[in-house]
Amino acid sequence: MSENTLDNEEFDAVVLGTGLVESIIASELAAADKKVLHIDRNPYYGGNFACFTLSAFVEWAIEHRDQRQTPLVDIFVGSIDSESPTFSVRHEGEPKQTTAVPSSTESSGPASRLFDRLSAYITDTQTLSERSSITERLTKLLENDRKYAIELAPKVASCRGELIDLVINAGIGEYVQFKGVEHNYIVRDDIVERVPDSKGDIFASDSLNLIEKRKLMKLMTAITDDEGFGQLLGDCEDMDFVHFLETKFKLSGKLLDSVVYAVARAENRDELSARAGCERVQKYAKSIGRYGRMAYLCAMYGGGSEIAQSFCRLCAVSGGTYILSEKVRSIESRDGNDNGYCVQLAHGRVFAKQLVLDPCYAPDSLPTTAAISRLVCILDYPVFGEDTTATLSYVADSGVVSMLYTTQATLTAPSGQSVVYAWTKGRLSDTRTLLLRALTTVRGSLAQPLFTALFDVRDMQPSENSLSGLVYTGAPDSTLDFDSAVGLAQQVLAKLL
Repeated sequence: MSENTLDNEEFDAVVLGTGLVESIIASELAAADKKVLHIDRNPYYGGNFACFTLSAFVEWAIEHRDQRQTPLVDIFVGSIDSESPTFSVRHEGEPKQTTAVPSSTESSGPASRLFDRLSAYITDTQTLSERSSITERLTKLLENDRKYAIELAPKVASCRGELIDLVINAGIGEYVQFKGVEHNYIVRDDIVERVPDSKGDIFASDSLNLIEKRKLMKLMTAITDDEGFGQLLGDCEDMDFVHFLETKFKLSGKLLDSVVYAVARAENRDELSARAGCERVQKYAKSIGRYGRMAYLCAMYGGGSEIAQSFCRLCAVSGGTYILSEKVRSIESRDGNDNGYCVQLAHGRVFAKQLVLDPCYAPDSLPTTAAISRLVCILDYPVFGEDTTATLSYVADSGVVSMLYTTQATLTAPSGQSVVYAWTKGRLSDTRTLLLRALTTVRGSLAQPLFTALFDVRDMQPSENSLSGLVYTGAPDSTLDFDSAVGLAQQVLAKLL
């Protein structure tokens, strides 16, 4: 755009943001012979699904995050036992450090420069006296900088989910690779236990007694029977799922929690109806066996970002035009709402008959009270195995936390280390203790944190005065798999095509 080669050009559709939802939409519009312009204000693809090296993640926290949507990123270098993080990257104009920090007199290596970048956000003046030890830790981390793939919104793909079907139908299998998620754990009462995934696992499980095995087998057999599924529910469709399992199958305790939270992936006890819960269990059970003994697949090199880029490549192949690092100055109606929109960019303007955008691209968008709190931690040891990927559900009285464990198996961490993600609904001010407790329980005494970041992502909502006819997408939700993102993309496409 530096030469304004697209200035005043007309497009059938302009898509703002390269998150997974926007990328699916852009690729489908281009495949339908629409003239598509796909723009991102950042120098990278993925939007809220983006994936970074370690240094790029810090750069995102300081420079690229939407400060309305993510007002705070707390970073611990080393131990997380302190009440205060090493650095607290806050909203612009609100750094915690009020004392000027002297420039480094040490070698201006990558770690020292990174410390200098973060120094405005030091939370404790003692950190200054610990500069040498913190820089030493950062130096060791940055030796493997490009081996880390840190996701903003980690998710997995259900083997029987809509994303896998879409990838197959779109023919982008050559662009993205997947690896099976070998294990599924439930963490309850500070005990980590594997959830049996098949009939063989159920019978071989040491954590279930004979009666529990029979109850679980009865449930799985009944729910996977297509012909008897409707009869199974009977008059119980509107009953909540927990009550249904308690009364119909006599489940209780850890067995009940395993089905509700680790299989059906409920985020609270009252969330699911009996039908919705049974449909989730059925989908999970039928996913096992399609690509092996696992129910989920994990994308290599960093989930959502890699998949989003694959759809971007598909869009480009179909004639779509891409611009990164392009700011959107304003969006206006063009001679009335029926004639489309004028999008004023940093380097010119373009016209669109249809405009699809992530809500954070709307200048008048404001954060809502809804939020998802997220934690990512690099551990110095692969607690569940070197070549393993796993999903976990941490269940406590104060809430439920979804977790994902990755290693060099998906090329997201160097050998000998692992990455743990944790997330739950709510703002970080309310969920911080829960997230840190979940991490502490999962890592146990085997692994120590090398780098930990906590932040929340708030839903953005355009104001009532926004232009009519704009089509909005949304931020990644708190579900474990990608199906809700695919569903949202399909809803938008139904309006546009």
